[in-house]
Amino acid sequence: MGEYAHAADLARQALETQPDAIDAYVVLAQTRGVAAEAIALLREAVLIGNRTGRASDGADTTECPYDRRAHVRAIGNLARLLWADGRAHHRAEAVKHARRASRLDPDDRAGTRLLLMAWEATAGNWPAARRVTRRCRDEGRTEVRYWLALHAFRDGSADADTLLAQAIKTNPHVVAALQGRLLALHLPEGSYGFGSPDEAALYASDARDGWKSTPGALAWLAAAEA
Repeated sequence: MGEYAHAADLARQALETQPDAIDAYVVLAQTRGVAAEAIALLREAVLIGNRTGRASDGADTTECPYDRRAHVRAIGNLARLLWADGRAHHRAEAVKHARRASRLDPDDRAGTRLLLMAWEATAGNWPAARRVTRRCRDEGRTEVRYWLALHAFRDGSADADTLLAQAIKTNPHVVAALQGRLLALHLPEGSYGFGSPDEAALYASDARDGWKSTPGALAWLAAAEA
């Protein structure tokens, strides 16, 4: 029995005794090779979380056991699959799910803030993207630093050049990646090194639309590298 088949079998066994086991649906979704099937399973998992969480209020009760972390995983995984689908209505739904996951997980163990920085910008929701990014401004992550620089450039802030210099210092490979000179790789989450070309390619795959849609941003980026 293959790894995925074994995982699916264990998930189905869990559901026989715990039909509201959200993570069992999450595991089943991960074993599906067809996105539509995975999306359907994750939608069911989210509905279970909504119900056991007392219709989305997130309250933990003894009457309706609620697994918040599993609920957040289901919502986040659903959001990722919907976004990857690429269709406008699915991407709009993905943003809504990501916002909700962020509210349910204020410590953001799942890294939803990084998704929202990119997705809100790509969707043209720049004020929302700016708010998410500025809440994280003290983080030294590559994603945060480049988004801070882009927002400063869009706003005409005096510190835009300084922020861009800090971003380039954090990961200089992002410049080439955003210009299309470094291709995105399909890597497992968390498998890249900070400051690496792989990290830059992954950031650019999410952020390129936001940079391209900002007049003059890519030229400003290129000038800073020169």
